[in-house]
Amino acid sequence: MEKDVVGQYYTQYADTVMKAAWHFCGSSHTAQDCAQEAFLRLLQEEPMPDSKVLPWLLCTAVNLAKDYHRRHERSRTVALEEAIDMPTDNDELLAERAAQRAMLSLPEKYRLPLLLNLVQGYTIEQTAKILGKGANTTGSLIRRGKNLFAKAYEKECV
Repeated sequence: MEKDVVGQYYTQYADTVMKAAWHFCGSSHTAQDCAQEAFLRLLQEEPMPDSKVLPWLLCTAVNLAKDYHRRHERSRTVALEEAIDMPTDNDELLAERAAQRAMLSLPEKYRLPLLLNLVQGYTIEQTAKILGKGANTTGSLIRRGKNLFAKAYEKECV
C-alpha cells in the first residue's frame, strides 16, 4: 500500500486503533507499539477498499495486543511510565483490573463490538459499518456482550 495513503489512514484511525489495543494489553505504551506495528503491516498489504481498512487495522492491532498480553500476563513488573498513570486508590485499581480481565474473558465476537460502541463511542450503525455487519446483528452482539461482561465482572470482583 502507498505510504501517503497509509499516512492518511494513520491520521484518521490512529487513536481508535490504539484505544482498542489498550483494552487488550492494558498498557498505553504497548498499545501505541501495537497500533504502530499494525500501520507498518498495512504498508506491506495490497491496496484494499476503504471500508475494509479500519476493521483490518483493529483486528491486527488487537491480535498484536493479545499476543503481548499472553506473553506478559504473568509478569508483575510495570514500567515507571505506566506506574505514573496507574490509579493510586487500591479499590479503583482493583476495579480497573477486574474490568480488564472481564473484558478479556469475553469471546472475540462480543469484545470488539463492545469496545467500539461503549469505549470508543461509535453508534451501533457506525460499529456495524466498521465490522461489516448489519445494524441489528451488531446491536444484538453489543446487548449480549454487555450481559456477558456484567456476569464476568461480577465473578472477577468476588
